[in-house]
Amino acid sequence: MIKKIQQSIYVKHTALLLVVCIFCMSFRMRGTGEIMLNAGTNIPLETVSTIQSDLVSVGQTIDFRVRYDVKVDGKVVIAAGSTAKGQVLRAQKAKGLGKEGFVEIQIKSVTAADGQEVFLTGGNVYQEGDDKQTLSIVLGVLVCILFLTMKGKNAQVPAGFQVTPSVATNMSIKV
Repeated sequence: MIKKIQQSIYVKHTALLLVVCIFCMSFRMRGTGEIMLNAGTNIPLETVSTIQSDLVSVGQTIDFRVRYDVKVDGKVVIAAGSTAKGQVLRAQKAKGLGKEGFVEIQIKSVTAADGQEVFLTGGNVYQEGDDKQTLSIVLGVLVCILFLTMKGKNAQVPAGFQVTPSVATNMSIKV
């Protein structure tokens, strides 16, 4: 009798169904409220205000704003208007002898929709002012030595200047 039950077609189908169920349950499903933001995803940013090389200092934090929503699978992971942070790496105001000023800013991070800090890479901003060194030297030699004190122009990054850094590492964002 037991041999008949073991050889029954119903037992084989039931055993197969159980094996399939166990196999399916062994894989963990991703939470429904989390989305993976992949490294390399571009984040469109713009400067909030005008940045001038004579008014900033090395290490100073500069604010940027996200231009439009960043979506993954149709869900917003970084909202338009979110604040991104950058840091001044190098800054020099214009100097005598016509030397121009310059400023370099590295974009560090942006705030995701769930409040996490998303680290960014590849979004440095570099601007130089006008170089008046040749003019200063020529006028200083030919006209008056006081022209050697002429300064170049300071660097200026206008408000609304666009830069597109990318996400540095894969991150799980709750939406």
